Amino acid sequence: MEKDKRGTNALKDEKSPYLLQHAENPVNWLPWSEEIFELEKKEDKPILVSIGYSTCHWCHVMERESYEDEATARLMNEFFIPVKVDREEHPHVDSLYMKAVQAITGQGGWPLNVFVSPEGTPFYGGTYFPPVDSHGVPSFKSVLVNVSKAYHENKGRIRELRETLQKGMGVGRDGGRVVEVDESLSEGAFNQAVELYDTRNGGFGMGMKFPHAMFLSFLLAYYRRSRTEQALAMVGDTLLAMARGGLYDHIGGGFHRYTVDERWAVPHFEKMLYDNALLIELYSEAYEVQEAELYKRVVEESVGYLLRDMRGAEGGFYAAEDADVGGEEGTCYLWSMEEVKQILGEERGEVFCRYFSMTPGGNFEGSNTLRVDPASVEAAEPGVQELRAMKEALFAERLKREKPVRDDKVITAWNGLTISALARAGRVFGRDDWVEAALGGAAFILKTSRDEAGVLARYSIDGRVGPSAVLEDVALFGGALLDLYKVTGKAECLDEATLLADYMKKTFYDTATGLFYDTGEAPEGLFLRERDLFDTDVPSGSSAAAGFLLKLGRARGDKDDEALAVSVLRSMGTLSEESLYHGYALCVLESVLTP
Repeated sequence: MEKDKRGTNALKDEKSPYLLQHAENPVNWLPWSEEIFELEKKEDKPILVSIGYSTCHWCHVMERESYEDEATARLMNEFFIPVKVDREEHPHVDSLYMKAVQAITGQGGWPLNVFVSPEGTPFYGGTYFPPVDSHGVPSFKSVLVNVSKAYHENKGRIRELRETLQKGMGVGRDGGRVVEVDESLSEGAFNQAVELYDTRNGGFGMGMKFPHAMFLSFLLAYYRRSRTEQALAMVGDTLLAMARGGLYDHIGGGFHRYTVDERWAVPHFEKMLYDNALLIELYSEAYEVQEAELYKRVVEESVGYLLRDMRGAEGGFYAAEDADVGGEEGTCYLWSMEEVKQILGEERGEVFCRYFSMTPGGNFEGSNTLRVDPASVEAAEPGVQELRAMKEALFAERLKREKPVRDDKVITAWNGLTISALARAGRVFGRDDWVEAALGGAAFILKTSRDEAGVLARYSIDGRVGPSAVLEDVALFGGALLDLYKVTGKAECLDEATLLADYMKKTFYDTATGLFYDTGEAPEGLFLRERDLFDTDVPSGSSAAAGFLLKLGRARGDKDDEALAVSVLRSMGTLSEESLYHGYALCVLESVLTP
């Protein structure tokens, strides 16, 4: 494919903001489609599948360094068929290739660059490659040349690799590995939580800190059933650490994606809708157990952020906000002490800076992220009203700055999580306006995110719909409708949820194995029909389906749906081994154990 006269490639007519970001690259990018494999066979050169998303910092870096570079683009165009994929548009493609690259190289992340044979076999891949050799990592140009050479010299071995990947990654897909759905499964998950818990800083693991909101929700549910105080303590200490740390946007509300350190101090600044939805629901749940004013404030500010910055005029919620502004990460959120004192005055500014651990030289690359030093909370904390006034003054100043780019896709699954969170928070805090916002989001999806045949879509943007919904979209949105039914009693929510459940079972359920798959049919070219069981960024399709069916069965008194939900949990062979990445499934388990 040659670039057209406007200097754009085949991505110019796509809907995805991420793909449109690459429409003027000198790379002859093609969007993902089944036809690319026919083209690959015809031209006898492998596909380079490059996967990312619009708010990914390192995706932006690699675009500037490599995809916009004429010399690198020539190599990509000559030796490969370059294909650009938005992971949020085709999550099953991302999930399958991510697992394959992790199996081949032991690493994963975004941007994900995967080299694929005409038969659909991923035979090599990696994440970010620098423009020149650096610290033992080869340059992207040298990778392109060497991979092309290896492909043409090793086609037989690539065919063998396909069989190896199918065998290794297909474990558990035939229902061969099952777990017993009983209290021992929850006990095992709790014991794993104790082993992984960071007793110094809260959260789980060392190094980079992710919220793991679903796993914390499980621990909270486990506490409510078992009254194990240690579970509640782990949740409470972690919620406190996240709310005080740099993970939280103390000025505008809402949470960043993760922190690059173990102390929750320095965030990776992008903001994702799903993180904020899951955390709003988690802090609301925690408030039901312990009426801490901090939890209430976090929910109020975070809901305020979503309604202010992430909600469209018609009620749908946008996907994400970028970490970068003008190629620099985090500039919208960083402050100097001089700036703060100029806005608040010397005396009030000094109080604010001390409370939020700011220093004259900066606590992050010459500037300051805001995080509360636990040791100074009692001595330095301003009064509640005073602190609110300070934040409002700084927020007014921040509004003058250039805002991060926003991804305006309204993703069905993520809107489902948001609707559920708003319904829960509205009930817990008596906020009818939040429930109305949840109803508005649901109405938007039902009206707008459908194709011409009325089938639910993965997302919509600017009045156009994306590809058909995958399992997680149907299940999470269906579950959200039931959460609205629980709060409002509106029969139409139950009716629409029932229709979605029927569609889900017809489209994604495999009667031969008793399992749900992530896609409605096996996509052409992919070497496996994906069935991702891990709850990582969002609930897996299978976990979401189990939760949806359990809610629906109880709402309608249908024991068959409840039994199917338990059957899905039983099929998750890794549930007893890697509990941290099965948080949503464990929440469903706790619901099963608590009639």
